[in-house]
Amino acid sequence: MLFINYTAFYREKCIEIFKSNLPIFFDQQELPLFENFLDHHTHENYYLIKEGEQILACGGIFIDEIKGEASLAWGMVHAQHHKKGIGKLLTQYRLEIMKNCYPNKTYVLETSQHTAAFYEKNGFHTIAIVQDGFGKGIDKYMMEIKNK
Repeated sequence: MLFINYTAFYREKCIEIFKSNLPIFFDQQELPLFENFLDHHTHENYYLIKEGEQILACGGIFIDEIKGEASLAWGMVHAQHHKKGIGKLLTQYRLEIMKNCYPNKTYVLETSQHTAAFYEKNGFHTIAIVQDGFGKGIDKYMMEIKNK
C-alpha cells in the first residue's frame, strides 16, 4: 500500500468511496459537502491509500488557525476494504503529520456513533454528541485530543 497526495484526477474514485459507505457511515445529504471539499480544500493535506491501481481510502487534515485546531477531515475506506486495518493506517498517518507539523494544536474530528469507538482507540475522547447531527440515524460525535 502506498500513500499519495490527492489530485483532481482521483475525484471520482473518492466519490465512489464515499458512496460505498452510504447509508451507514454517511448520509446522502453530505455528498455535496464532500464534493465541495474535494473541489476547494484539498490543495494540501488530503491523501489516498493506493494499492496497484486501486484507491482504497482517502482522508485529510484541515487546519483552523483561529481556533488553534487541526482536524481529521473526510477520512473513509471503501466499504469493500473495511476491517483490514486500512482505516487505522490512514488515521495514524494523518495523526503523525499533525504531530510533526502542528504539535501545539488541539486535534479534533467529527464522526458518527459507528466509528467513535475506533477513534477512542486512537486517543480521541468525545466532548459532545448531537443526535441525528449528520442525518436521520447518524449521530454526530465531536471528539478531540488536547496537545497543549
